[in-house]
Amino acid sequence: MTDPLEHTSIHGPLILASGSPRRSQWLEAMRIPFEKQVPDVDETPLLDEPPGDMVLRLAETKAEVIARRNPGRWVLAADTTVALDEHVLGKPEDVADAVRMLLLLQSRVHQVHTGLCLQRDREVHSFVDTAGVRFRPMSEAQARWYAATSEPMDKAGSYAIQGIGALFVAGVEGSFATVMGLPVERLSELLSGLGLLSLWMGLPRN
Repeated sequence: MTDPLEHTSIHGPLILASGSPRRSQWLEAMRIPFEKQVPDVDETPLLDEPPGDMVLRLAETKAEVIARRNPGRWVLAADTTVALDEHVLGKPEDVADAVRMLLLLQSRVHQVHTGLCLQRDREVHSFVDTAGVRFRPMSEAQARWYAATSEPMDKAGSYAIQGIGALFVAGVEGSFATVMGLPVERLSELLSGLGLLSLWMGLPRN
């Protein structure tokens, strides 16, 4: 029987199925060798689909698309959304929509769900990690000021916790990394269990 780790080393490093610079930054910080291939996937939510189910489905779909193109390679995909009272808050359509979302979030706790999928051929490992984010009170003037920075315009929920948006965050319950789009704590546990950290980083198993 072929050793799966030997099979992986022959076929190259991890493939990140995402164009997100934040996910790339996390892998770079962890010194995991990777290359990027961005899948073209319809990210429209299904009717009455819970936020956690949606991000898991999209992460698995993205991984599947790239895995089919790269037999024998490990593919990592993720999807993140913001939800308030189980209602998905996606990327804003315009400045007015960003202001609307920010005012919905102010002074409240909302959830950030990140679905993650690691796949090689037909071997699939996937999960959802959820963090709670508590926002400070925010006036309409502050929301408009923040929206005018353009930072919220391509972010789920209309804010970036790693950027200016941190000014409005009172606290995080759960993984900060999950809010940024990659639950590195659970990912590292998964990669370690599969022996991939030893393979890619030379990390001793014991």
